[in-house]
Amino acid sequence: MKSENGNILSVPSHVDTTITLLATYSNGGLQALYQDEWYDVPSVMDSLMMMSGELIEDWSDGQLPPLRHRVVDIKQDRYSTPFFFNPSFHADITRTNSGKETKLGEKGWKTFGPWQVVQLHRDEPLILSPGSLDD
Repeated sequence: MKSENGNILSVPSHVDTTITLLATYSNGGLQALYQDEWYDVPSVMDSLMMMSGELIEDWSDGQLPPLRHRVVDIKQDRYSTPFFFNPSFHADITRTNSGKETKLGEKGWKTFGPWQVVQLHRDEPLILSPGSLDD
């Protein structure tokens, strides 16, 4: 797939849902959006990058914005190891840390799991469908 500026992408532009810890080893290709510009994220061996996501922004009353990122095709195998730190499937996502209703709560979402399934389907359509985890 191609980006708006013609780069071939391995992973399209997206924001994660909660907190992601990412080890990229010595592989390049990861880019982050900052002030409407894409920047290469340096790979630092033996380190972890932390990215906050959409739900964290909501829970923090906008104090921790999500990082929009993508992966540009580097024309060779690229390995990374993500760890997604998420609340439990049934965690209440209707209130912020200050007690206000979240944007997700305003949209009718009550718990993390069903919302996460829809987000995964949006970002990774081959992994889950919206009804994948229904009883």
